[in-house]
Amino acid sequence: MMKGTWVSALALTTSLFLTACAEPIEQSWLEQKYSNSTSRFMSIDGNRVHYRDEGVGEPLVLIHGTASSLHTWDKWVQGLKPNYRVIRMDLPGFGLTGPDRADRYEIEDDVRLLTAFLARLGIEKVHLAGSSLGGRIAWQLALEYPENVESLTLLNALGYPQERWPLPIEMAQWPIMDKVMASFSPRFMYASGLKDVYFDESLVNDRLVDRYFELSRYPGNLAAFPERVQARLDKDASLISGIRVPTLILWGEEDKYFPVENAHQFGADIANSRVHVYPDVGHLPMEEVPELSLAHFSAFIRENAVQ
Repeated sequence: MMKGTWVSALALTTSLFLTACAEPIEQSWLEQKYSNSTSRFMSIDGNRVHYRDEGVGEPLVLIHGTASSLHTWDKWVQGLKPNYRVIRMDLPGFGLTGPDRADRYEIEDDVRLLTAFLARLGIEKVHLAGSSLGGRIAWQLALEYPENVESLTLLNALGYPQERWPLPIEMAQWPIMDKVMASFSPRFMYASGLKDVYFDESLVNDRLVDRYFELSRYPGNLAAFPERVQARLDKDASLISGIRVPTLILWGEEDKYFPVENAHQFGADIANSRVHVYPDVGHLPMEEVPELSLAHFSAFIRENAVQ
């Protein structure tokens, strides 16, 4: 075969592969699989936000991280909803919410959406917990609206300048590659990436990988990913010392990307705070040690109950 033919064949193969990776999964199929009887959709500023609102009692709001969804809190919710009103949502660009209609992915945009969401639900005071990116959003909201936040819980939260990011996030910040990442999403990348996130690799099973992979294919989510990770996320650490609400910091010691030193830095910068570090745990304590992390969280919110 002539060289030009090989090049053409390679180009065609690459094009077909990228096209296959970009093809979205049917929206209705994804919504049927990843919603349940407690799922609701709320229209906020042109976005259709997927959320769940379960239980009765003091309201708790749980915010997930990058590339994740409200499902990351499943184990906590089972333990919390008998005694609390537990609210969680898929952030724009993730899960069944899909992309923001105007590609607004700065932290200030998330805070604006979250405050509008809570106002629509009639919630004035809340216990707020956030994981990773969700933690970054949570502490910004607590900083700006301390009168509305009874307590703040940060789980391996974003806050301090990053020396490195998980590889997919790094790649999505590179010129040209960001355009590729907007349409390139083979399943094996999720399997590999999740093994970096979880210290206990036995938790990375087919069901988990399918969830991350399939929800990334919800219409618009792939294209939103580079926009999301190119936002200003780790540039405002100087603001953290201004947080005045009671704060709990929960951290997996074996997080490869958000080092445990950050947990202690949060503890030093936030005056009214305490820190729990979990050995042999990665980036998601609420999934790897759900019982222990939930026990610490439950005790903390009882101490800071609405008066």
